[in-house]
Amino acid sequence: MYCALYLYPVTNENEQKFIEINKAAGRIYMKYGAVNDQTFQGTLVEAIYGCRGMVSAVKLLENEKVMLGISSFHSKVHHDEVMKQVDQDEEINKLYLEMTKTIDISRVVRGEFEEV
Repeated sequence: MYCALYLYPVTNENEQKFIEINKAAGRIYMKYGAVNDQTFQGTLVEAIYGCRGMVSAVKLLENEKVMLGISSFHSKVHHDEVMKQVDQDEEINKLYLEMTKTIDISRVVRGEFEEV
């Protein structure tokens, strides 16, 4: 399994719009073959058990929460094949522009991970 993870800082007022956009984008990922695409709302993102909290990765401003997006693929090769198609989709480009009006993309933390 291969996953792309996103930590999004989202204002309370834009939360619903963010979820709508992210879920619409997820449907496009699935259309082109992603195994799964999920959006989660943080419930405990502060430090606990001696670990740093997610809030240390995404500095939250007042009235913000952290949301998590996970896109799953069979492998890195599969990810690259799906994303090549996704990136050419006209609707995903419209959703991206809408997302840039909803959250500060420059503050999103992103990474790709391979199952071991």
